Amino acid sequence: MKTKEVAAFCRQIAYLLGAGIPPDGAMIILAEDAESPAEREKLGRMAERASAGQPLHRTMEEEGDFPAYVVKMARVAQETGTLESVMNSLADYYERENSLAKTIRNAVTYPLVMVFMLLAVLFILLTRVMPIFEGVYQQLGTQLSPITKTAVQLGTVVTGFLMGLILLLAIAAGVFYWISGRKDSAGFAERILSFLKEKNRISSLLAKRRFSSILANVLSAGLDPEKAVELSLEVIHHRRTREKLLRLQRNLAEGLSFYESLRQADLLSSLDLQMVKVGSHSGKTDQVFRELAVGYETEADEVLEGIIARFEPTMVVVLALVVGLILLAVMMPLVGIMAAIG
Repeated sequence: MKTKEVAAFCRQIAYLLGAGIPPDGAMIILAEDAESPAEREKLGRMAERASAGQPLHRTMEEEGDFPAYVVKMARVAQETGTLESVMNSLADYYERENSLAKTIRNAVTYPLVMVFMLLAVLFILLTRVMPIFEGVYQQLGTQLSPITKTAVQLGTVVTGFLMGLILLLAIAAGVFYWISGRKDSAGFAERILSFLKEKNRISSLLAKRRFSSILANVLSAGLDPEKAVELSLEVIHHRRTREKLLRLQRNLAEGLSFYESLRQADLLSSLDLQMVKVGSHSGKTDQVFRELAVGYETEADEVLEGIIARFEPTMVVVLALVVGLILLAVMMPLVGIMAAIG
């Protein structure tokens, strides 16, 4: 299931539970209101299992389309009697995942399109326009300088190679995204960012946002932080963050307090740690982590917007310089001809 589908399912279940409808009745209603035949068939199977007395988390697990995080949180919620609130929290989580995935896709697509268009313009200038000027100069009894000819040939090869590389990368990313089943769009984007640069600030912020959201959901369900770390390791792919989570897990296993474990794991900044400490004293640790998740998401959006804001004028300057150099290389022989005529 896509992240937006998971978010919609969790939200609908939460609404129906809030209306006093039990999980089996909620599944029957969802099956009856399903739009597509495939969705109706899937929800119908789940409704049959729920009507037979099977817990909600078991029906989702046997269906096989739901993320492991959702299944495990549903099981915890049913054991603790907090299914409605947990489903609402999961809906919020996956709505943010979907929003972040869209933001990252747009942020990556725009620069790729700009670079591809820049290379296409240069390729046309080098392969179509320059030969015309070279033929004209030959008829006038002169020619382009050897340096200019070499630059044109080299530029043609480089631009053609880069255009092909961008197309291959786009196709490879699409194939990989399709093979992955599109179950975790934000996770896919996070893995791409981590692959491009392990210390990438955006991928680090996404990992911290996921950890904070998971911790807020787990704590609000009345569970220990150890469970949150276990679930976080299943959905976070950023290598440096995973190393810190493993360190946090070891610290908790050794009996250290949650705050001290976080501090030694170096997972959060000093200001965020201070907020966690205040939250633990006031009994609002889950709310603190929910606010931290929103803050990380906002910061990631700001970083993406900053990159795009710097990228566009940079591309314009690069294109202007390259086109200007090409025109200069073309006009210099013409200036020589005019001087000879004069």
